[in-house]
Amino acid sequence: MTKTTKWLLTNCSMIDGWSDSIIENAFIKIEEGKIIEVQQGEPKQTKGFEVVDCTGKYILPGLIDCHVHLVWNGSADPQSVIKHEENDRIVLDAYKHALDTLRLGVTTVRDLGAPDRTVLHVRDVINSNLLAGPTIIASGAPICMTGGHVHYLGYESDGADEVRKNTRKVLKEGADLVKVMATGGIYTKGEEPGSVQLTIDELSAAKEEALKKNKKVAAHADGLEGIMNCLEVGIDTIEHGIYADRQALEIMKNQGTFLVPTMAVMRQLTSSPDIPAFALEKAKQVVEPHFNMLKEAVQIGVKIATGTDCGSPLTPPAYYFDELAIMHEAGMSPMDVIKASTSVAAECLGVEDQMGRITSGLRADLLIVDKNPLEDLNRLREEKLIMKNGVFVG
Repeated sequence: MTKTTKWLLTNCSMIDGWSDSIIENAFIKIEEGKIIEVQQGEPKQTKGFEVVDCTGKYILPGLIDCHVHLVWNGSADPQSVIKHEENDRIVLDAYKHALDTLRLGVTTVRDLGAPDRTVLHVRDVINSNLLAGPTIIASGAPICMTGGHVHYLGYESDGADEVRKNTRKVLKEGADLVKVMATGGIYTKGEEPGSVQLTIDELSAAKEEALKKNKKVAAHADGLEGIMNCLEVGIDTIEHGIYADRQALEIMKNQGTFLVPTMAVMRQLTSSPDIPAFALEKAKQVVEPHFNMLKEAVQIGVKIATGTDCGSPLTPPAYYFDELAIMHEAGMSPMDVIKASTSVAAECLGVEDQMGRITSGLRADLLIVDKNPLEDLNRLREEKLIMKNGVFVG
């Protein structure tokens, strides 16, 4: 399809990202990349619009992935692939991975860790309309302790002053948010997921600096003590949350803290002997408690936003849809899974005024699918029409 600036999508069944039911016989008007009208029935004004008859089809907002690493390729040991690469090559690979993601129907991603300004450059080129791609919200290099979790991607910092300085540095470089490493993890040798890394004082310094620039803070937080430290200082999103107990989850609910569980990657980390041995062994220990935590979070009513850790070992972008299946398995209804992947995810990212719902004034990031995804979420894996900023993706 051509790059028409005015579209009229008619006769559709609409899942708008925030209502609790399908809106039948709807039409959506789009002009210059934004939704300008959403109604039921027959449109009164069609002149100048390219009409697409969506009879029998379902339209929903473009999907959002709240946790990716575009510099990694989803191979068994993706860090080893880029370890000795120059940044310009890493940038090109990251752009390819961004395109791969968009072609699945994931129109927005939050990248939570990349060396230097690699993904920030990819974001800027897409934002300038020089290249097509998903919306990228990026943390740049994460803040970690010396030798801490994925230190090879981040700025190593010891003590509150160094954390403060490096947080200011990533924000000066143009980061959309700050990523901190509160605990150990799976994919770094010589540490345990439950171990505390950045201290409360260090986390507080990062949070204080982010607030000065009106930015959010996301924390890699696997272990309970590290999770509680993050909640004490008001970190906005808990990534993974493996060992969060009921008390921690209740605090998250009461504070409005978002959980981005990334369950698919944990299962993938146990799926192959090609995974580095140190990571394989740790992953085997966390899969069950991680899933139990997610089930309890669903029951309690924690705000859950879809995130995959795609790019990590054996988790290329297509595993986005495995994450949706796991969320459903953990007790979320198909509609709640779609909300977690659209409107809730947009709120998690702080862009709910731009995307995540089908309503007037928001970006025209849309999916047109042939079958009802509420009957089977796997239908989102199938062929679909993808619109990004009012342009159909080829």
